[in-house]
Amino acid sequence: MPASFQLVLLPGLGADWRLFEPQRRVFPQIIVPWWIPPRRKESLPDYAARMSETITPTRDSPLVLGGVSFGGMLAYEMARRLRPAVVVLIASCRARRGLRPIYRLGRGLLPLIPPIAWSIPKLLAAPAMRLSSRIPGGQGQLIVEMFKEMDNRFMHWIVGALLDWRPTPLNGIPVRQIHGLCDLLIPARRVDADEYVPGGGHMINVTHAEKVNEFIAQSVVS
Repeated sequence: MPASFQLVLLPGLGADWRLFEPQRRVFPQIIVPWWIPPRRKESLPDYAARMSETITPTRDSPLVLGGVSFGGMLAYEMARRLRPAVVVLIASCRARRGLRPIYRLGRGLLPLIPPIAWSIPKLLAAPAMRLSSRIPGGQGQLIVEMFKEMDNRFMHWIVGALLDWRPTPLNGIPVRQIHGLCDLLIPARRVDADEYVPGGGHMINVTHAEKVNEFIAQSVVS
C-alpha cells in the first residue's frame, strides 16, 4: 500500500458521513463530502460534475474514490472528472442491469408521487430494522436515524436520477467492486463484483467492515 493516499467515500440513499465510521477507524484520512442541493430535474452526471468541484485531489497522493450503493454510482460518474487511481464500489453497481427491473418500472410513477411520501418509509424504518438480524442494534439505530434525518426532496431526486441513469464504461480508470451475496436491494446475480461477501446484505461496510476495509486497502495496490 502507498505510504499515503486520499480516500473519498460517498454514502448511499438516506445516509451521511456517519455511515463510514467503521472505515474511519482504519483510514483516519477518509473524506466524506457533504451533499449539495440538486437542481431541478438535474441528471446524475450533471450532479456528479458539481460534486466533483467540492473535492481537491492532492498532488502527492493517489486518489481512491468510492461509495456505498447510490454513493458508488455517484462516485462512478465523478470519476470522469476527478480521474482517481481507482474507483471502489461497495454494494453498488456500474450498469443499469444492477437495479431490479421493478425499480425501473417505477420511472413513470415517480412524478405522481410527492416527496412527502418518504415520510411513510421513515415511519416504518425502525420496525423494519428490528426485524433484520444482519445489523447489530446500535448500528441499526444509527442507520434509522440517518434515514429519518435525510431531506425528503433530496431522496426523491436521487430515485429519479437513478431511474434515468445511463452509465457508460470508464476508460482508463480501474473499477473494483465488493458485494454481499445476500444483498436484497442490488442482487449479487445482477452485478459483476471482484469479491462477494457470504452472508452480506446491502450494508456490508457496517456488518462486514473488516472485509470491506481489507478490500479498500487491496484496491490501492492492485
